[in-house]
Amino acid sequence: MSTLIISHLNDSQPPRFEVQRHEDGKKSPPVEITSPVGFPVDGSGNVELMGETRWYLEQFLDYPSPPATERAERAVAALKRWGEHAFDALFKTVPGAVWYDKAITEGAQNLQIFVSSDDPRIMAWPWEALHDPQRGFLALQRHLERKLNSPADPPPLPDLPKDRVNVLLIVARPFQNDVRYGSIARPLVDLIGSQHLPAEVTVLRPPTLDRLREHLRERPDYYHILHFDGHGAYCDSNVPTAPGPYTMQAPQGHLVFEKDDGQPEPIDGDKISQLLREFRIPAVILNACQSAMVDARAEGPFASVATSLLRAGVRSVVAMAYSVSVSGAQKLLPTFYRRLFETGQLTEANRAGRQEMFRDPGRVCARETFPLQDWLVPVMYQQNPIDFGFAAKARETAPKNKSDRLPPEARDDANPYGFVGRDGAILELERAMRRPPAGILVHGLGGVGKTTLARGFVRWLEQTGGLTAGCLWLTFNDIRSGEYVLNTIGTALFGPDFLTVELRNYADHRIMRSSR
Repeated sequence: MSTLIISHLNDSQPPRFEVQRHEDGKKSPPVEITSPVGFPVDGSGNVELMGETRWYLEQFLDYPSPPATERAERAVAALKRWGEHAFDALFKTVPGAVWYDKAITEGAQNLQIFVSSDDPRIMAWPWEALHDPQRGFLALQRHLERKLNSPADPPPLPDLPKDRVNVLLIVARPFQNDVRYGSIARPLVDLIGSQHLPAEVTVLRPPTLDRLREHLRERPDYYHILHFDGHGAYCDSNVPTAPGPYTMQAPQGHLVFEKDDGQPEPIDGDKISQLLREFRIPAVILNACQSAMVDARAEGPFASVATSLLRAGVRSVVAMAYSVSVSGAQKLLPTFYRRLFETGQLTEANRAGRQEMFRDPGRVCARETFPLQDWLVPVMYQQNPIDFGFAAKARETAPKNKSDRLPPEARDDANPYGFVGRDGAILELERAMRRPPAGILVHGLGGVGKTTLARGFVRWLEQTGGLTAGCLWLTFNDIRSGEYVLNTIGTALFGPDFLTVELRNYADHRIMRSSR
């Protein structure tokens, strides 16, 4: 693996950079790169590239019709043109050109490029748009990552399991008319199950920051990946009232967790960093808008959630530099995880996810779907990354038939379509389980799918670590006595000795107590 590091000279003005070859430490002479801030967009008057890029990625799909489509084409062309300017400055002069060409000759897939800086203005640049005129975008063809110079080396990793990859999934849906609950989580769980991948997904219940800390204390040295599936914002400390991008003064990255009552609770990256430092999580995936966003207004390099997690000792962070659509994330993440288990490399997994977004750019919008070049939204920060090579080895020996703790009656194996949709109902059941009443009544007309919903829900719990005490399935299609129900529940809870207890004595005891 050849590694080239694009280092920003922090004290330079205008911005200057040098290319360093990691293998021998040799450096190129400093070069200047034209900033994308103020970079012209041809045919668009006085607008500049950074503003147009954000408009294109975050607002264009609100109305993807003329004249917005022409504006979008100009923005994409300008982004590519800036990427070529930056590439030429770095790799068209000696020795950068020699190092780059040699690495490509040895195999493009073996070239790793780091962009290194502590300046938030520089880290806000769309480095994933670096474009080789002969070979295309670097972020699609090679491993392109970001890193900071200032964080201390992360603490040593604990002795994590090697038989599978353990993922803690946080699904936060605190807003009215929110994104479907299982839009990302269910495809991930289904992928692991259908391809018998050596992984275990546990859903955090409830998705609060306090419960996250409690859960990590309960299961120390267990999780390889923390995956947040929810909303993010690059804003001040005001509470967001609806999902979407936010632009305010004195910004800092936030993730929107839930409170105990399901209401939104935005937590800034610095607080998350402070509270998670002790748990030494190797990798974090942030499927949250603007979770890697930073700009010139930031007070330092740790203003985004992604970079603040590096300060917490996280070694690898995949996050979103702009807002990301649900349909875009649905292209990125299954491919990401599939490739991770094939290669054991997070950088290769992220590149494969970008390629899938590039291959299929159709995104859901008012015109059903419309092409959007949003493959540069997911960015990766790495500091001393973990090697997931054990995952690829574990996949070869993973059992093809995993144990299923559901009783046969609770399974929906006879359904040829599987469990489809019903995300709103599943979310309501998740929240109902946390309320004081001991029972949940699902009611409706015959044939609307009450039994299918119940089976789908217990299956979801079984797949995501929510069925800790097992499952009893009692049906009343046939005539059942009260004694049968009581014996079935009692045996499951107290063992076979429960059957030796006389039901009459139990009933008499209850009657005597109630008559006092």
